[in-house]
Amino acid sequence: SPGSIRVIEGFDIAHISGAETVGSLVKFIDGRPFRSGYRRFKIKTVGGIDDYACLAEVISRRYRDAAAGGELWPDLILIDGGIGQLNTIARTFKKMLVSPPPLVSIAKKEELIYIFGRRNPLRLPANSPARKLLQYIRDEANRFAQHYHHILRRKKTLAE
Repeated sequence: SPGSIRVIEGFDIAHISGAETVGSLVKFIDGRPFRSGYRRFKIKTVGGIDDYACLAEVISRRYRDAAAGGELWPDLILIDGGIGQLNTIARTFKKMLVSPPPLVSIAKKEELIYIFGRRNPLRLPANSPARKLLQYIRDEANRFAQHYHHILRRKKTLAE
């Protein structure tokens, strides 16, 4: 039931022209940002622009410890994107041989909400509290990734 969803982790990938790709993780508890749970990932295994591969890397790095029982799972995992992103993270969990919590993605254009295992996306009304929360988490993951990105670029510019 939606009432039992307290902890949501949201992910996003950011890059500028394929350089300095980063992933972000934001954590929300009871609908509010839990900033000490935020994490950033510098992409290590992917060259060029491949958001799916970057997402797979970030998801496996984040949940390796949880899979080993070393960390708690969120009640729901949210990613920015559509069905492609959703299938990518589902495959990543399958490779890790763990069954994840519910996986959800929210696509920017029409704000359609895809739930892994359901054929049709949800189209929640604009004033729906659930939709507003998912948008807030998605936007926060996006902002956090972009912010890290700017820090990295500043460091690089200063080093040149």
